[in-house]
Amino acid sequence: MSKPTHKADGTFKKRRFGKYNAKGQRIDGVWFASAAEATRYGQLLRMLDNRQIIKLELQPTYSITVDGMPICNYRADFRYQKLSSAGTIGVVIVEDVKGMRTDVYAIKKKLFEAKFKMPLYEIPSSKIDKYEGLTADASLN
Repeated sequence: MSKPTHKADGTFKKRRFGKYNAKGQRIDGVWFASAAEATRYGQLLRMLDNRQIIKLELQPTYSITVDGMPICNYRADFRYQKLSSAGTIGVVIVEDVKGMRTDVYAIKKKLFEAKFKMPLYEIPSSKIDKYEGLTADASLN
């Protein structure tokens, strides 16, 4: 049941959007913070069906510590493994769909890459359609 769009006094509530006016949506019972993230999920599901990737995970969380001291947690959008055309298992890909690149995100990205010795692939929401059928580390040229 959806919530009413008006207050008890008869006036209407303002519709609330996510951060930076992102309009989230639910697919298969999973909430995505933006339309671009939901689009990428659909792309990855098709790649999973086509056996281009395996082990698709949503919102994997990484604990970032330095010298045993907890610094922060980083939650990516997706994690999966690539498959080659021969069907061999490739590298783990961690990616984040970004509409707005914040200073906090930039720091967490650097901490993630330094701690886990792997790239964090950033997919600009404005170019999400160009990623159809591509893993994040594939060239767009």
